[in-house]
Amino acid sequence: MTFTTELREFIIQHKDDDVDSLLLSAKRYPDIDVPRAVEQIEARRRLKNKLPEWYAVSDDLIMGGRIPAEQCSSELTAKYKRSLVLGESLCDLTGGMGVDLYYMSRGLKSAIYTERQHHLCEAAEHNFKVLGANNIIIREGDGRDLPIPDVDTIYLDPARRAGDGSRVYEVSDCEPNIIEWQDELLSHCKRLVTKLSPMADIHRTLERLHHVTDVHVVAVKGECKEVLMVQSGKDSDTDIDNSQAVAIHCIDFVTDGTLEHHYHLSDEAETTATYCGENVSAYLYEPDVTLMKSHAFRHICKVYGVDKLDADVHLYTSDTLSTTFPGRRFIVDEVMDFSSKLLKTLKRTVPQANITSRGFVLTADELRKRAGIKDGGSVYLFGATVGGRKVLIRCSKCPTSI
Repeated sequence: MTFTTELREFIIQHKDDDVDSLLLSAKRYPDIDVPRAVEQIEARRRLKNKLPEWYAVSDDLIMGGRIPAEQCSSELTAKYKRSLVLGESLCDLTGGMGVDLYYMSRGLKSAIYTERQHHLCEAAEHNFKVLGANNIIIREGDGRDLPIPDVDTIYLDPARRAGDGSRVYEVSDCEPNIIEWQDELLSHCKRLVTKLSPMADIHRTLERLHHVTDVHVVAVKGECKEVLMVQSGKDSDTDIDNSQAVAIHCIDFVTDGTLEHHYHLSDEAETTATYCGENVSAYLYEPDVTLMKSHAFRHICKVYGVDKLDADVHLYTSDTLSTTFPGRRFIVDEVMDFSSKLLKTLKRTVPQANITSRGFVLTADELRKRAGIKDGGSVYLFGATVGGRKVLIRCSKCPTSI
């Protein structure tokens, strides 16, 4: 990879330019590989909010390309994964841009970056030096063909694209197939950490992986980003054969802090949900996306003192505000029985609202369109089933809500 001083200076000089115009004017710069420069510029722009520490020194970094920059972990989620590393040695068998390994290897004695694409290896070696990560060894090659090192922790981020470029979510469809490879990997480490698609079916995956101890569902500002499976390997003192003993960790890095909820699968299996009957109480709760992803629906009734609206409606209510509930919290202003007559007149009292539909006869878009209500504003309108009743619940956001 040739990253000349001229190319670097050109990228810095044009980092704020319109890239389409830059490509069209490529003939003006005969000594510069303009398409490559544009790729570097676009990749750097993706780092600004995603990887602020890297962006601060991005003039000196080499980007592996636009797609690796788009697909890499954020700084927040990569730093979180550092807490999952066991021991003093780490091997990443799917190195990519190297973001996860860089943060996960901080403070370790040794780390191994493994990547089959030559240009990514070159970029990673250069970037790790710029970033001061001197404990990382670079290995070029397919992790499935190279010897698997004996380390404390092995990390994998399987590629989630099929041969035709389409996205895949089933863990056995990703590359490498962790289902087929897991036993061999577990024989070389004390802990195996695998990053899955946020669309992966957690419970189906648990049926196919061995010795899972923990599942981490990680979100950033209400958007689920990663599902992380932690498996115990050789000589580990935390081996779990009973899937109900698996610990689930729901983590959402919200604007003003971190929302967390931790439980075991047995907590959900052994708990019976409580219901509000036909009446909604003073406060309404919408669980965080991480709880929705992990299917933590019943035991939160007991933990937070709330009642479910209906069996298939994952909204909750209580007379006393639960300030620790992991999700959005609302004050209930009015509960209206749903009817075609109400639909025709609703716009008069609710001209604008943020609409959510849960177990309702209309989707949020259908309700907004048929009622003629504008999107946004300070009113929150929930279409839901409550004890068999179809209702519209008009709410305002609690000052303490995320």
